[in-house]
Amino acid sequence: MDKLPSEIIITILSTLPIKSLISCRCVCKSWLNLTHDSQLITTHLHRSSQNEDNLSIIFVSCILINPTHFRTRLSFIDNNYGGTNDNYTCVDLNLSIPNLNKFEVLGSCNGLLCLFDPLTKTLKYICNPCNGEYAPLPNPIRPSPSSTPTSSPLPLEVAVGFGYLPQSNVYKVIELVYYSSAIFSGDSRPEAHVLTLGDRSWRHIGNAPFSLIRGSKASQAFVNGALHWLSDSPGFDCIVSFDVGEEQFGKVPHPEFESGQLNYRLGVLRGYLSAANYSYAEYAEMWVMNEYGVKESWTRYFKVNCSEVGLRIGFVRPLCRRRSDEVLLLHGSSSLLCYDPITKRLKELSIARLPPAFQVVTHVGSLVSPHSLLDCLVEENNECTNLNVEAVTEEPTK
Repeated sequence: MDKLPSEIIITILSTLPIKSLISCRCVCKSWLNLTHDSQLITTHLHRSSQNEDNLSIIFVSCILINPTHFRTRLSFIDNNYGGTNDNYTCVDLNLSIPNLNKFEVLGSCNGLLCLFDPLTKTLKYICNPCNGEYAPLPNPIRPSPSSTPTSSPLPLEVAVGFGYLPQSNVYKVIELVYYSSAIFSGDSRPEAHVLTLGDRSWRHIGNAPFSLIRGSKASQAFVNGALHWLSDSPGFDCIVSFDVGEEQFGKVPHPEFESGQLNYRLGVLRGYLSAANYSYAEYAEMWVMNEYGVKESWTRYFKVNCSEVGLRIGFVRPLCRRRSDEVLLLHGSSSLLCYDPITKRLKELSIARLPPAFQVVTHVGSLVSPHSLLDCLVEENNECTNLNVEAVTEEPTK
């Protein structure tokens, strides 16, 4: 390896799965240094993010650690693993972060996760569960207790989006903050705050034009440089977008569902905005927007009738497509479904050690370092460090 040009070494290593790259760090000091090379990190990320086969599915669940306390459990499966029998086993990621036993994952971007504290309703950390690093985020914009003597200074709810600008290599987080005092006064529009990772503070950019948190507090899709949520404003149903570069809100038309029902959720399939609609115990249908922003470009990809597949389908959300063009779907909060649009076969994945109830995050493994993105806060807080990451090594059953 020492005799090979560095460009060739980086090209070779960039084709490896993230687990193999992490293992390279244990070979010798020179390989450890190489895994921190910016060119390798960028090249590997580009290769991984271009192929949905490289996605992992992270399950977020809670486990009881004593009679009064819960801890968040993260586990995962790889999209391209399981073989012909589709037998999977969840692998635990035992993340130990000081003073944060219970958290929510409200964003995944280029291998980084946004961790949210549900008790204080604040975004706390950016972490990379693959390379074992986390870094604290600046304190959010919140009113002081003295300025809200008749109501709680804590938000009623917070919605979050996490996006990336490849042209400038900039990451941004947006939080949409709802206060009970504003809602009771008739204004359900949340305050919008933006953080560019690396800055020391959040920026207030006004109020979002719509109420945004129907279906999920986390943005359901990052497509065409924009984050997307569903609006729940009375009498106004649309997909709300936020352009990460321009920091402007907009709206995207939803499909014209034949039933007229709007029980849909968003996702991304092969880089296209997608929507899964359903009527409980009757059918589920998947739509794809072939030309971003053009209403007429919405095309129904498939429709599954419950009577034909023998499953009572309820809430579904698109997650990703697999090697064989099968579509992976979240079904409720307790199972994953896989649909083959060619054979029109729908099946439930068999996953050992699957939590009984969970939320799902699609995730691409990368070497991107939260340390490098949040240097200024690392120096001030001395809180940026490595996670205690232990992976369960059981192999999927054959």
